[in-house]
Amino acid sequence: MLVQPRLTVSAPDLGALNWPRSVADATALAGVGRAWRRTKHHLDWINKQQVALCRVPAPTFAERARGEHLSAVFSELGHCPSIDDAGNVVVPLVHSARLPYVAVTAHMDTILAPSAPDDVRVKPDGTITGPGVTDNGAGLATLLGLARLLSDPLVENPERNVLLVANVAEEGEGNLRGIRYLVEDSPYGERIDRYLVVDGASLNHITDAALGSKRFELVIDGPGGHSWNDFGAPHPVHALAGAITRMTRARLPTQPKTTLSVGVVEGGTSVNSIPTSASAKIDVRSVNPAEIRRVQQAVEEAARKAVAAENQNASGGRLGCVLREIGNRPAAPPLPRNPVAECFHAVDFHLQIPSASDCSSTDANVPLAAGIPAAAIGCGGLGGNVHAPSEWYAPKGRDLGLRRLLLGLACLQMRS
Repeated sequence: MLVQPRLTVSAPDLGALNWPRSVADATALAGVGRAWRRTKHHLDWINKQQVALCRVPAPTFAERARGEHLSAVFSELGHCPSIDDAGNVVVPLVHSARLPYVAVTAHMDTILAPSAPDDVRVKPDGTITGPGVTDNGAGLATLLGLARLLSDPLVENPERNVLLVANVAEEGEGNLRGIRYLVEDSPYGERIDRYLVVDGASLNHITDAALGSKRFELVIDGPGGHSWNDFGAPHPVHALAGAITRMTRARLPTQPKTTLSVGVVEGGTSVNSIPTSASAKIDVRSVNPAEIRRVQQAVEEAARKAVAAENQNASGGRLGCVLREIGNRPAAPPLPRNPVAECFHAVDFHLQIPSASDCSSTDANVPLAAGIPAAAIGCGGLGGNVHAPSEWYAPKGRDLGLRRLLLGLACLQMRS
């Protein structure tokens, strides 16, 4: 999800960083020219790979089958993939063991999963429809395309190797577990000094700031009972409704933009009973960690007051409540120097792609919060209805996205 476009980097700014010269030098490389020429011949193969991988269900925490599918394709292309302890599929493209890596990542998991292969279809005009085809089937297919196109090196004597990673647990309650493992615990972690996250289709953004979020589960418990015989007993659902009403009336700043959303509400087993429990899952987002903490306090206060009011009005028994953190995505402002973002601004200027910096919640949150240069970009083409059963992806424009990726990757391999 993209939010809050911030700025467009100007040509003079890029010139001061010397990136336009790097892009011009990379464009002239024989390896880049060769890969660009091969791109158009591989588009049909990439589109077919996207359909095939999207037909393998990969809901968050259950990505294993899709990981094995991707690993088999990487192997067929002559690479040596492995599946790490988190479930990420890792493919090293090594020029020299002494060099650091630039990691190119795309998350495997989806909010919705196909229940049958025919849930993912191709229309006569080539549009692919079905759960997760844009987010992030498009990014994963691009990762496979890179694996095929990088069978020959882009740069003869690079400053860094390439690590292709199809990672787990980006969506929802996955809490960025796959990319956290890569940054913090993977054997490759200390050797990765650049992260490029491929997520979605749009070429019009370069995400170089991390939108932070915390997710909570509020659970209210009570004795329960019969809706008639036990009328007057404290009611968890009624208290939960009061808590949600109170928390959603909290004043939220527009600068920095801060949001609160109750995304899931559960409770009760029948219409004629007072349930023993009711719960809600709450999402709080901001670019400012202090605002997230302030909203968390408002949520806690809303729950206490709502439970106290329900207990006060009850004829017997008492309710209790617990607020549990179930997710924490770190916020991070733009780094003072971010060669990944700077590189792609220069590439986009060269290719005449009208992109701008933005702030969003992606796998790039983790390296950015750790101070490691990173950016998230789209892979090209068009997509829509993300996170819905009717999600779609139109591959027209995918070739430009691939050329952009190849040129940027060559630049990042050239410069230390």
